[in-house]
Amino acid sequence: MSKKRIITIVTSLLIICGIGYGTYASVSQGSETSQVAKTSSSHATKGNAKSEVVGLDGKVKPKKSKKHSAETKVESKEAQNSSKAASTKKVEAKKAESQKVEATKAEAQKAQVESQAASGSAPADSQGQKSQATQAGQTANVNKPADPAPAPQPVAKTVTLSVYGPISEGNHKWRNDDSVEIKDGDMVIDVLKRDLASKGMALSYKGTGATVYVRGINGIFEFDRGGQSGWLYRVNGVFPDHSCGNYPVKNGDVIDWMYTEDLGHDRNAPQG
Repeated sequence: MSKKRIITIVTSLLIICGIGYGTYASVSQGSETSQVAKTSSSHATKGNAKSEVVGLDGKVKPKKSKKHSAETKVESKEAQNSSKAASTKKVEAKKAESQKVEATKAEAQKAQVESQAASGSAPADSQGQKSQATQAGQTANVNKPADPAPAPQPVAKTVTLSVYGPISEGNHKWRNDDSVEIKDGDMVIDVLKRDLASKGMALSYKGTGATVYVRGINGIFEFDRGGQSGWLYRVNGVFPDHSCGNYPVKNGDVIDWMYTEDLGHDRNAPQG
């Protein structure tokens, strides 16, 4: 074998060895890169697995951020506060309604008590007992001293008085059954003066006591209708034979004064 041929064989072997070594190195580097990629992929997968949440439907739910979680908590707290406020309002509304019902019952009971008090009957509660107001009233009535009986008022004493004008002029009644109050010790002349003065009619007389003599009444005097004319009086239908100044009156007497034009004959007066 020639030297040239040997050199060619050796060169070929070296080339073959170089190619084989290069291929090996390339394959080895690709294997390491693949392993690193797998490792990175595995870590990424684990990280994603930690950050993902799977729901009941099998779907992955994104993980909520801290801010979203805080907002959710705040909203939940506000909802709880709102619910609590609504419950409080309901309780207050029920309480107010209950108070209104109680007030209505109290007003109805008060009206019933007043109605029964006005009708004279004593009100009774649910147990059939008298109300406290009635009991208090009864206690006050028991403790209150009885009012003293009013002092009897004196009964006024009166007489009836009439005055007749001249018969020739129609025998008119100038005073018609006047009721005149009398006092103890009054005489017929006192009754006549008191009644005529209250009616504004004139009276003319003279004397005192047993000497009293009536001269004129209402402007008509003795002798105005002749020499036999003048004034007469009678008590309870009887013509007294003495002066009106000393004739006492009593309760219920009927006194008549009459003008005569014939010494009493026209008045049926006794003569003597």
